[in-house]
Amino acid sequence: MNKNTIRIIIIMRNHKIILNSLLIIFSVFIFASCKKDSNDTMPLITLKTDGTYTNNMSYLSNHIVKFGIMANGKDANITNLVIKCSGKNFTKTLVDEGFNTVSLNTDKIFTNVFGDSIQWTITVMDHNRNFASLSLITFDTSKSYAPIYSYTNIEMGMQNNTTTPQLLNALSGQLYSMTQGQQSPQLIDILCYYYLTSGLPSYTFSSAGDIDATLYYPTINTFNPKNYTDWDYATQLTTLAFDNCINDSLLVASFHAGAGFSSRKYKFADAGKVVPFKTASGKTGLIKVLSVSGNESGKIVFDLKIQQ
Repeated sequence: MNKNTIRIIIIMRNHKIILNSLLIIFSVFIFASCKKDSNDTMPLITLKTDGTYTNNMSYLSNHIVKFGIMANGKDANITNLVIKCSGKNFTKTLVDEGFNTVSLNTDKIFTNVFGDSIQWTITVMDHNRNFASLSLITFDTSKSYAPIYSYTNIEMGMQNNTTTPQLLNALSGQLYSMTQGQQSPQLIDILCYYYLTSGLPSYTFSSAGDIDATLYYPTINTFNPKNYTDWDYATQLTTLAFDNCINDSLLVASFHAGAGFSSRKYKFADAGKVVPFKTASGKTGLIKVLSVSGNESGKIVFDLKIQQ
């Protein structure tokens, strides 16, 4: 091999090293320019709240849904708006629009043909592909719903309260003493007790079908039947939604049964809580807790709504 051949091989190898280095630098540059800035500020989305607009837990009039949507792109323009509705076994995209604006202010009006209880999800995206969304539920009061019974200021005693009734028939709103409940156990849907759980005080809704109930009311061992009331501890409702409820639409939509949703008792029934439940006879209802007091010898005061 002569000297000229050696020089050519060395030059070619040097060029190959340079080319590979340039490719690596170029690849790093592309990766860096494509990587999303972790310091980007998320866009902000809100709904208009005056009386003409639909908001969370709204009852629709004449099937009309009206959203007033406001969004701001903090670091980048708003580029996309998506509105979806979903119910039992379906999800439908109603809006998928493109924009290029710092702030979005738009009204969207729909006629609800999808069902009685609908979840809506509104999502905006900015130019940096950052998303913000909110979800809400509506009820169509212009559809056919069943009537409800409403009872106010029900007072029930805890296990050591000797002056306030401790048992309730949810359908009639009638209170019973333990002796009366023993005589007519088929009428008893709800009872209450107080205890400490993990060191925390808990006013608790329960029923004769709860295996723990006999720890606080041994007389329940003689009940036959021991009616079981199911308590939804996962669903969160506002007191305003409870107050505005005039038929069973909210009651039916709010109660969810099964693992991860319901239990044989409802712990920490503090003032301001709204509690969905379902009786052994299949009636769904809601309780709004007004006050609690007195520990084991105390009481709980609440309003109740239940399907007729």
